[in-house]
Amino acid sequence: MPANKSQHFVPRCYLRAFCADGEGAAVNLFNISRERSVEAAPAKGQCAKPYFYGRDGILERALQEPEGEYGEIMRRVVNDPAAATPVDVRRLHAFMLLQSYRSAAWIDSQIRLAEAERAMIADEATPELLESLVMTHEMALQLALNAFKDSIGSTAHLQTRIILNRTSMPFFTSDDPVVYTNRFHLQKDVLGGAGLGSPGAMLLMPLTPELLLMSFDPAIYRLEKRLGELGVMDRVADVAAFNDLQAVRGHANLYFRDWRDRALVASTYHSAKSRRRATWFSVETLQETAPGSDSFVAVTGDRVYHPDRREILHTQRNVPAPAAWPLLLTYTDRARRARRGVGPASLWE
Repeated sequence: MPANKSQHFVPRCYLRAFCADGEGAAVNLFNISRERSVEAAPAKGQCAKPYFYGRDGILERALQEPEGEYGEIMRRVVNDPAAATPVDVRRLHAFMLLQSYRSAAWIDSQIRLAEAERAMIADEATPELLESLVMTHEMALQLALNAFKDSIGSTAHLQTRIILNRTSMPFFTSDDPVVYTNRFHLQKDVLGGAGLGSPGAMLLMPLTPELLLMSFDPAIYRLEKRLGELGVMDRVADVAAFNDLQAVRGHANLYFRDWRDRALVASTYHSAKSRRRATWFSVETLQETAPGSDSFVAVTGDRVYHPDRREILHTQRNVPAPAAWPLLLTYTDRARRARRGVGPASLWE
């Protein structure tokens, strides 16, 4: 087998913190499709696919630099989380963003999204248009890299903190470890999309069973408990909420360090199972409400279809919610005053 055939979409430098032996050779996992736990599975083959980044090795080698930076930071932070510098935290944030786009789940979602768009217009579109909507794995990878670069600017307003877990319940992770959610968007019924630049964005990734990295909108949320620059989590229910999100979003496997935690991981998954989705993007056809109008509504249910009106395809990013929101973050006074059911521009009018 060529040395670079098996390529990891979740790097081993990340998964090592959750390995059972402390050396990165074996990891305990809960397999989602079979709904069973596996003890000390070989870590080498986890979160990897043949030539995931291509056969030339260029992209795989390019990823070694941020992976190396991450590994070096974590060697210091694991023993002393307070030792993380502002530069370290910015690099961890960038690594989290990169990981969110390089995952197999994100690549697969883009391919599925393109297929859904093609299916919706297949009866009326020309062959050329249908061909232009084909999304290959290579195209999805390039889209992922572009999205990552754009996300650096769109998340510049977020505040990033390392969160210290001081409870008896550990964090576990998955093969899609970065979770994006937005409590504000969901609870305030904010109209429009829920992208990373939207008010109330939250991005999180477990670093170890004791540490979590979280980026959040400081205009909307306030970190309730801190120890210097660290966030502190003392409530088991808060840890359970973040684990719940891993179970909701995990693609194929959940990973955990201690085999004695297998019942915790399994029960968390079963509690979250009904909130899992095959895809976190929705596609629908919108039609203008009247000829020449700038407003559009979905052509679904009992709405009358008007063939003389303009149509657009609308895609939306859906965000997961835990069974209960953690109390680690609370709303700022401004967020509490925000109006419900309006667009971002009208929230505080």
